[in-house]
Amino acid sequence: MSKRPGDDLESNESLNFKRHKFSKPPLANSVAPLDVASGKQLQKLLTFSQDSQQSLKNVQAFKSFLDGILASHDSTAQTHILKDYLESQKLIFGEEEPLTYLPDIFQTWKFALQLNNENILSAVPSVLALLVRVISNSFDLSAYGKLLGNTLLHKNHQELIKRGLTANKNKEYVISPVLRLLRELSMLDGGALSDNIFRARNFTFQALTRNLNLKYVGVSREEIRKPSVRTNAVRFVLQLLKYLPIKSKKELLREREIFFVLTRYISGDPPFLVRDILETLKTHIVNDELLTREAKTRILTTGLLEKIISLYRYDKEEEKSETSELSIPDSAHKVLLLICTSLNSGLLLNQSGLYPKGLMVNHTNGNFNDISGPQIHLGLDSIEWIHNYTEKIAVRNVILSDFIRTLRPWSSIKENELILSVFKSAPELIAEYFFSKNGFLPDPKLTAYWVGYSNFVYGTIKLSLPNNFGHEEGYADLPPPLSILMENLLPKQLNRKLLTKCLGQTANKLIAFFVVRILCAAFQKLQAALRMCREASKTSCESIWNQYALRVAEIFSERCPAINVVIAAYRRLEASDLFQREAFTKLLTLYYEVLPLSVTEAKSNAPVLIGETMMSIEKIDFTLQKGVLRALELENIFRIANLSPGVRWFSRGVNYPISPFLAMLRLSAIASPDAPLLRLKNVLISVVQETQIFQTRSTDSMLDYFIMSLRSIVTDDKMEDFYEYIDSCLTRCVATPIKYIFKLEEFLSENNIACHESNISLLPFAMLDQWKFHVRAVNASALKKTALFISQYLGSHSKLVGDKKFIKFLSENFANACPNNSEAQQVMRNYKKFGNETRNHNYYYQVPSRDSKSITATNRTAEKQTSVKVEPFREIVSSEDNNALVRWRKKDVDDVIEDGHIGNLVMLLSSKHLSIRREALTQILMFAQNLKDSKFEEKDQIWLLLSELSASAKEIINKSRLPRIFSSFAYHSISILKDPSHHLFPKINKFLSRSPTWQLDKIPLMYSIMNEPPSSDGKVCSEREWLLNYLLDGLGSEIDLEIFRRRSVFERLLSWYHLDHCQGLQDTILKILVRACSINNASTTLVTRFSVVTWLEVQEALSTNTILHNLYQDILKSCNQKRIMRWSRRAIKSKEIQP
Repeated sequence: MSKRPGDDLESNESLNFKRHKFSKPPLANSVAPLDVASGKQLQKLLTFSQDSQQSLKNVQAFKSFLDGILASHDSTAQTHILKDYLESQKLIFGEEEPLTYLPDIFQTWKFALQLNNENILSAVPSVLALLVRVISNSFDLSAYGKLLGNTLLHKNHQELIKRGLTANKNKEYVISPVLRLLRELSMLDGGALSDNIFRARNFTFQALTRNLNLKYVGVSREEIRKPSVRTNAVRFVLQLLKYLPIKSKKELLREREIFFVLTRYISGDPPFLVRDILETLKTHIVNDELLTREAKTRILTTGLLEKIISLYRYDKEEEKSETSELSIPDSAHKVLLLICTSLNSGLLLNQSGLYPKGLMVNHTNGNFNDISGPQIHLGLDSIEWIHNYTEKIAVRNVILSDFIRTLRPWSSIKENELILSVFKSAPELIAEYFFSKNGFLPDPKLTAYWVGYSNFVYGTIKLSLPNNFGHEEGYADLPPPLSILMENLLPKQLNRKLLTKCLGQTANKLIAFFVVRILCAAFQKLQAALRMCREASKTSCESIWNQYALRVAEIFSERCPAINVVIAAYRRLEASDLFQREAFTKLLTLYYEVLPLSVTEAKSNAPVLIGETMMSIEKIDFTLQKGVLRALELENIFRIANLSPGVRWFSRGVNYPISPFLAMLRLSAIASPDAPLLRLKNVLISVVQETQIFQTRSTDSMLDYFIMSLRSIVTDDKMEDFYEYIDSCLTRCVATPIKYIFKLEEFLSENNIACHESNISLLPFAMLDQWKFHVRAVNASALKKTALFISQYLGSHSKLVGDKKFIKFLSENFANACPNNSEAQQVMRNYKKFGNETRNHNYYYQVPSRDSKSITATNRTAEKQTSVKVEPFREIVSSEDNNALVRWRKKDVDDVIEDGHIGNLVMLLSSKHLSIRREALTQILMFAQNLKDSKFEEKDQIWLLLSELSASAKEIINKSRLPRIFSSFAYHSISILKDPSHHLFPKINKFLSRSPTWQLDKIPLMYSIMNEPPSSDGKVCSEREWLLNYLLDGLGSEIDLEIFRRRSVFERLLSWYHLDHCQGLQDTILKILVRACSINNASTTLVTRFSVVTWLEVQEALSTNTILHNLYQDILKSCNQKRIMRWSRRAIKSKEIQP
């Protein structure tokens, strides 16, 4: 058969009567842009016509006209034409409540509805949405927008909205324009019509839940300019949440089905929509102070939180224009932290810590037997609930409790951080969470699950116990239930059997390491709990609290492994397992400190470790990280020895080169500044006070000078003879002190010195007694080394003893016992020279060089420091980073802030050069404008800081430099303002809100931090540390010193020195004094105005620290001697200044 010819095929097309179906609208013919010259021309163009094709073309022409207005930079003429047209429509139907506004357009829309013309049904609401957007951009047109909105919401046009919203699912081109129109109307004029739209929800919310489910199904990713039905519906709901008044917003939040569907597919939504949802949730629900917690919890359900958690695994790629500072997972994490840990804004409720909900814990509550009556005291048994709560706990934060059970902290870092943050904010949930987890840690295997879960447990145990165990008004009369506290210390799933099995792992040493970390954290937390019990026993029910503490320690010791198991695991470690060895010795130290009774009962052989330690001290190299870790391990072992009975500190073993005490001295001498081994110093002081080797009036200083003298020769080779000599002196001084006491008394009587006035210790007599034997036993080279040590020690010793006769007596006897004309004899006779070299070479006080390059915020560690000797004071000259004037221009706003360039620029306002100050001010104003126009999340407060700083600097910058204290304050505040969660953020924010300029004779925030309570509990020391750091950076010239004087800064600092919570700030206070004395005439001001000399005398008497002593001497040297003599009436002149 031949093929059918083409003509026949073409002629038979008419026989195919089946109609084609389209899922998308037919492509409209492109309309050429219309040149509109007047409003009347627009009115004529939009006149109603029954010709559907012509009506569609007219609507599309109007759309092109509106697009031109939005796209044009100068659309004034077109806007006037549009205004004339809109005004003409108003006049036609009267100015008082017109029945229908834009009647031709609405009549065209109704006619299309009758004909079911979907092209026009799509085009009309689309052009109306565009018209509303144009009106929103012009203040002069806002009144017409309200007329249009009222007309659209009139009952005569409800069917138009309903028809568009309820179209078939595949008619996106009909649904989306109506949703866009409603969204634009809800945004118009700051949400003026949003409440009207919500009140008309019987038709504006038609098929809303269905439309929220119509997500994008294309192959490529959804574009922001071509949103899907779901995207338009979500945006419509989000705009209502943003603009609705509080009453209507509460009603909207009751529509749970809407918000369930809104977040149902959030993990599949495009990035721009996810960000809109998270930002609206954060700003207009969580942070809305007018919304009650009841209204918020209607939407902040466990289901919603789980949907946001799913964003942690969000992996859709974002366009460069969409990318902000935080990624989608990070933004979701930030929102969840706010919801779960904010007491005023989120789900968090006030709770009572370790006390369950509704528990009565005071005598007046009468829920337990009267323990103060005449009957038999039953102790803890008198409290009926003390042993309860072993399976379930009544908590207040029920929603959070349900939510955290769904988290997987072992497999996600963010989920781990989130649950730990929840535990920190609501400690009541910790025990309840672990009670609900029946299956906990499986058999120890080095799997990702086991490692992740053990890390989660470690983080949980590391959390601090709540103040007063969670009771609001001080300690309660009764302690919390035992089971709840124990779950906070060491969950019951971590029993002795499992922990012992983990420590016995030989194939995988990391398992034992993880368990040791957990146990160390648990012991430290137990230590804090026992301390709180002791504090509570001083307020009420002493016997109850004491019994409770004993019971807690008993239960804890039953759960943790025996100490012999830990020692055995430690001794199995290789010498190269440095991290594990340090962790094990730290755990053993905690056993001895926290549970000494369990150590005694176990009869541990820990003192055997001391002997093994002696063999490894010679191999430590502090220049390497391995050496530092090894030194920390040895420090822990010496701490164990100090807590162990029967340790022979001054006895050398058969195979050990030196005694344990000398080993500690040597270890302290070779320690680097990066590893000062402060705990080892405490052990040394304890042994010295027990044995009275040094005189006890200044034990600390004597020990310091002995270590300094030892440091100069301890690194030399072949020191066996020297160590033997020192060991012999120490041993004899401890074993036969009577012999040297007699020698001391003999010397004192010969020189007419009263015993109570003497500061002489016994060790120099023992050294002199053994010197003649050492001279005979060693060669000339070894003798010179020992002589050098003794000379340096005597020279330093003279500074504290103050008795020149005694030092001269010792030096002459040492020199006479040396061979004539030997090098050792010459060294002994020049002890003053070597003593001064020891002080000048070994004594440093670390003062960071705080210039515009190296100033560090309080939450960072200083990267570079300059060692500045206390004697003599030298002016600290700050090197200005002038490159900051141009360096910031090449970087983004985020990088300028994060990398500290803006901070360097701020510091230049205190430059001594006028040109630099002017240029710095100009550059700061330029950057502030760039910051204001940027998308940086925390830009508002940083911009306000820079603006107020610039306004304050303008007043004086042409006359003199801005006082450095203000540029330092601004520098340190930037790092706070970019982190709103920082505890100092509220105080700085409040300061910036007071005035547009600063008073340049007052120090910012000084009185607020000094006198007012901290913004967060437990942050007193942290706030004061931040204040001291910025005061230190801000003290650079006479101008700053004068401000310090007027505001009595030094009086406050000196009064802080011995506060219990400021022990860690003592170094910074001394640094400020050192910095102050580097300024001209500052030493004289400190003496005459603030009585620093008297203060230093008191501190020196209390602590006998060499730093205070040298600071005291150098202040006297650097001040104006004549003025001080007149001021003190020659009282200070009589004080002896050491050379």
